[in-house]
Amino acid sequence: MRRCNRMNLHEKQDEVYKHENKKAIGFIKFNQKCDDLVKGHFFLKSIENFRDNGRDKIKDDSEGIIKLTNNEMIKYGEILNGKSQTYISSFTVLFSDDFDDKGKIKETTVDKLLNKKGKKEDLEKRNAVIFNISLNDSFEAMGRNTPEFVNYEIKKPKMGMDRIQRFKTNNFLCWRKKINSTDPDLDEDYVNAIKSLTTKNLQGMNTKEIFKNQNWLEKIENQISIGLKGTYVYYDDKPLNMKKDVILSEINETKDIEVYEKYLAECFARKANKYGDQHEYRLIFSEFKETATKENFVFPKGIELEYLLKSKEWYAKEVKNNEVENLCLEDFKK
Repeated sequence: MRRCNRMNLHEKQDEVYKHENKKAIGFIKFNQKCDDLVKGHFFLKSIENFRDNGRDKIKDDSEGIIKLTNNEMIKYGEILNGKSQTYISSFTVLFSDDFDDKGKIKETTVDKLLNKKGKKEDLEKRNAVIFNISLNDSFEAMGRNTPEFVNYEIKKPKMGMDRIQRFKTNNFLCWRKKINSTDPDLDEDYVNAIKSLTTKNLQGMNTKEIFKNQNWLEKIENQISIGLKGTYVYYDDKPLNMKKDVILSEINETKDIEVYEKYLAECFARKANKYGDQHEYRLIFSEFKETATKENFVFPKGIELEYLLKSKEWYAKEVKNNEVENLCLEDFKK
């Protein structure tokens, strides 16, 4: 673990799991809309709703707080500061040692998943969806291959009446097809338009005009940057060795989305060691206002992501609540 200081939280926890000889084999998520999840529709709650209503049965009062040395702390609201909003969806990682020698899920794991040892009113009664280990790669593809996430100048979908913003993701090829049908000639403008799907800004002198004519260009007052990260929750009791004023100064002065994401991950992807047996994985989606974005810009209350053009490794399956105890290792193999 000598590289630990240069690792992100996902990599740090992955090193911990490797040190413990724990091999991840997939994920499980209990949900009321399992059909949508199996199809690749992911719903993420705003962090306020997630903290108040969406957390695991075991409550964590330090959720959303970065603990620093010298007994300082930073709350997530100080990072958001009206300039950004974050949305979360939570999964449980399952490991090979959650299954016995015959490949059947252990009773202790089932008890933990369904919260059978907890209060009666906290018993998990919903059905679940299981995913194989490729889910993490799917989230990486969604973040990398969705031009609306990569380029802040590209128009974003409007919120619905329910204030949910719905994105089609992993849609780079769909965008390329649209551009090709608009300008099929392989000239410099076409090359720049395609290149713009993978960069933060539009490329080339004429690309902005092309996108504007096709209604693909976001208005300046509505421009936002978007970040999407799938990450293991990192379990650690050590405070972050930084000063509060240094962090807040960095956040207030930056135009770099990665800075916001780094500290929001410290808020929501780091938990105390006592929660380590939760083996949690989180999908974290964040929106950040650009410099010229209007002051009264309204963030959505929830995000829905539709995973398009799924890889051949994609695998998701609904499991009825009373069948969780019958899960086997084979269920996670496509």
